Amino acid sequence: MPQTTGQTARQNKPRAPQPASDTAETEDQVYGLVSVLYHALQGVQACEQYIDDAERAGDDELVKFFEECRDQQSTMARRSKQMLVERADVEDEDDEEDEEEDEEE
Repeated sequence: MPQTTGQTARQNKPRAPQPASDTAETEDQVYGLVSVLYHALQGVQACEQYIDDAERAGDDELVKFFEECRDQQSTMARRSKQMLVERADVEDEDDEEDEEEDEEE
């Protein structure tokens, strides 16, 4: 599939050096999960509209297809949310340990 001018420009754009820290990596991972969650939820919403349209058209095959798509998007959203929660719990534990170490000093 041919790339748009915007896609080509983004690929050829030099990237700023990323700091080599755990915090930056964690922020990238969280951003990725939030992005997947957001887009999956948008997909669920879009599929709901497509299902309504297919039902009005009386196309049962399309209704079933869009329901499957919606279910897959919903599964991705749930997984993304769970992974965010798990990582937030780990971050909270790390923050608590850091605070305890600071208090001991």
